[in-house]
Amino acid sequence: MIEMVGFDAAVEVGVAAFCAGPEVPSDEDVRKRLTGTGVEPWLAERLLVFLPMAFTRRLLPDVQYADAVAAPGGRVILRDEPVFTAALARAERAGRGEFERVALRSAEFAAINNALHGGAAMSDLVMAETALTADLPPAQPGDGGVPSPRAVFEGFLRGHGVAPDGATGVDAGFFVHPSPDGVVLAQIDFRVSHPALAVPWLVESFAGHGATWREAIGVALQKFERASLHPIVDGLLRPGAVPEQVERERYEHPGGPFELVLGAQINMFAGRPVPSAGPLLDRMLEALRAEPLTRKVHGLRLFTAYNEGRLETNEVLLDGEPWAAGQMVVANSPAPLPDGRVAVRVFGLLVPR
Repeated sequence: MIEMVGFDAAVEVGVAAFCAGPEVPSDEDVRKRLTGTGVEPWLAERLLVFLPMAFTRRLLPDVQYADAVAAPGGRVILRDEPVFTAALARAERAGRGEFERVALRSAEFAAINNALHGGAAMSDLVMAETALTADLPPAQPGDGGVPSPRAVFEGFLRGHGVAPDGATGVDAGFFVHPSPDGVVLAQIDFRVSHPALAVPWLVESFAGHGATWREAIGVALQKFERASLHPIVDGLLRPGAVPEQVERERYEHPGGPFELVLGAQINMFAGRPVPSAGPLLDRMLEALRAEPLTRKVHGLRLFTAYNEGRLETNEVLLDGEPWAAGQMVVANSPAPLPDGRVAVRVFGLLVPR
């Protein structure tokens, strides 16, 4: 049995490989797309086999399916294959285009289609076990080249003594974005729910690129750990757990005092020192006094990007929603550097005192 490390990201990568390009790819095309971006061969083969089977089961649920596949070396029980169960979960939210690219290529779908054209009723169909022409390669320990952001996030929290309970939820959504040949682009949405939050879910989104999925996911994870993980832990989940990793300052608001718990500033693109965003943040906090704030924990995120001193990205989020007054403060502020490209990201929590 494959070690249970989490294959949520792996199945997203598999779906993207099936759906890439204007034409339906062959199995060999999909295999090359996967292994060429760092997916280990044993995992690539399982994605090729199990994704179409899982998608067919979700697309045509009234058929009775076998619970195993037959291989030359013996039967493979599907419930014991985590890649198959992850693929089945992913198929629950598949779109029409994904079903057309993934499910329609399976042998089971072809057999069902032929039976229906022959006059059979869907509810009467009982599928025999699919026969593989070759054994699946032996599963190897680990993630197969595609780390699970959700598993890593949970590991980060355990490392800081945080054990989510029934009142606290954590998750990590993984998304594949189009990118040039030789590069993969991953986006991870880190999500936290907690009774103290002003919104049901706090979401911090990071992107990463690289030649392989391990590299791209690693870049996004590193950004999250540096900028957002510690405010979430120290300001919300386990107050005071990592005081050396955050900055705390008192913030007076008409609705009552807060403590601002800030993570590290992330600077991108610039190959030289970037000034602190502290003065800009101070102006934003002054503008925030005009906004009503409940006595809950609020998230505040700033992300700006400039090119030759011109503002190109102006993203200020309050509780996950664009905050117009904060964006106006950014628009009326000077660039951190007068030339070249530079981007700055700062995240913090406003915690009621």
